[in-house]
Amino acid sequence: MICLQRLVLVVLYLCMGSGHAGAGPLTQVGFMNSQGIRLTAHLFQTTWSGPRQTVVLMHGCAGVYSLSDPAKGLAKLYLEWADRLTRAGYHALLIDSFTPRGVAQNQCGNGSAGVSEVSDRPRDAEAGAQWLSKQAFVNPDALAILGWSHGASSVISTLSNTVEVKNRRFKTGIAFYPGCGLYNAFGGISTSTYVPYAPLVNLLGDADPLYLSGHCQARVANAESLDPKGWMQMIVYSGAKHSFDNARTIDSNWTAYDVNAKAAADAEAMRRLALLPQ
Repeated sequence: MICLQRLVLVVLYLCMGSGHAGAGPLTQVGFMNSQGIRLTAHLFQTTWSGPRQTVVLMHGCAGVYSLSDPAKGLAKLYLEWADRLTRAGYHALLIDSFTPRGVAQNQCGNGSAGVSEVSDRPRDAEAGAQWLSKQAFVNPDALAILGWSHGASSVISTLSNTVEVKNRRFKTGIAFYPGCGLYNAFGGISTSTYVPYAPLVNLLGDADPLYLSGHCQARVANAESLDPKGWMQMIVYSGAKHSFDNARTIDSNWTAYDVNAKAAADAEAMRRLALLPQ
């Protein structure tokens, strides 16, 4: 059952806009993944009482920091989401997949030679979910995962129904402009065998090269034919580019299509999170 109180707050918040000022306390935490890597993550806690629903956040290929520079602090988009989530009664855990591995903060363009969305980062997400499940302030039966680009591809891999049943901790997944090629994992692209173990929505603009590649369309179509539940879905925003949810105003970088897509996609993500168990 949807919590009406949360839905009302979500709607009000989206109307008001966002900023970091209202986010809950920020704590840096650490835990091991199954590769033996001790990860660091940024935990944002809501001030709402009781064990809360929690969202694991998977950063894009530029890492967790603004302009890939630790001296500049966490990127604005992730702070925006931390604020949005904590205001609406969720905890948020932003996992840093790059710093603990000792790799460049910017992995964009590294392809299969970089940190893998298929074999590396899903281990990070699972480790984060395992750590969260042990915390008294978290409802372990109400975990979601949300990611952007490289992190969105990692969300797709994390939710594959080929993972062990004991590790199926997430109840829903949200992928902002993923690359669905996934290095031909899960049976390839046109012959994809990928099916998510939980509801998963992919949010893309139709002016994004990752959408124009057709990879996501093929993955979704094959998943629909394999899974009667229809848990892998895609929403496409007309005229929107890659990273459209960084568009806060119309300027030299962003059009009205991007700004409108951001508002619609952010609202869609919050709508889906409101369906998490109480």
